[in-house]
Parts: sequence; structure tokens; C-alpha cells
Amino acid sequence: MKNRFLVVAGLLAAPLLVAAGPLYGTIRADGRPLAQADVMVQCPGFSSPGPTSTPARTDDRGSYSLRVQATGRCQMRVKSGNRLGPPFEVLVSDGPLRFDPALDANLNRVP
Repeated sequence: MKNRFLVVAGLLAAPLLVAAGPLYGTIRADGRPLAQADVMVQCPGFSSPGPTSTPARTDDRGSYSLRVQATGRCQMRVKSGNRLGPPFEVLVSDGPLRFDPALDANLNRVP
């Protein structure tokens, strides 16, 4: 009986454990593609414990692609060389999402 309860509880909780869809895009700093930068996403944010995506590295055109472990309001952070930018908000859904942040020379997000 206890085993059946655990199986049913596991099946009900399974949809809650599904990862979000892919998050991809191009990162630009000072209007130029930011090549060979590390992109990290954490939900709900870097100041709270929670699942972190596997970091992605941008290619020579500033393009990145990663899978986030949760949906909703998350934070993205970019590291280039020895510069680590402050976190900024990104909304993650369960489907593919293109997000193209523009950053300044200090890796701060600009509108």
C-alpha cells in the first residue's frame, strides 16, 4: 500500500520537475557581439538557493543556448574574462525562448 502511494505521489509531482525549454539568443556589449563569455541563469535568483542552469559559452557571434531547470522569474548573469556582470531578470517559459540582452562595457544590462 505504501509503495502504491509513493508511485502515485511521484507521478503527480513529475510535471513539477520538468525543466524549462531552451533559452537562446545573442549577447551584445557596447553594440558588438560578446564572444567567449559565460552565461549563467538561476531561478529564482542568485541570492536565493535554487536550480542553476548549466553555464553556456557564447560563440564568436555572441550566440548562446542553454537549458534552464525551472520556469518563471529567473536571473541571468554574464562573465567575460575577469569581469562578472550583475544579475538581471529574465522570464523563462516551458517553450523555447529567444532573449537578446544588450550590455554596456561593464556587463550591466541596458534598455
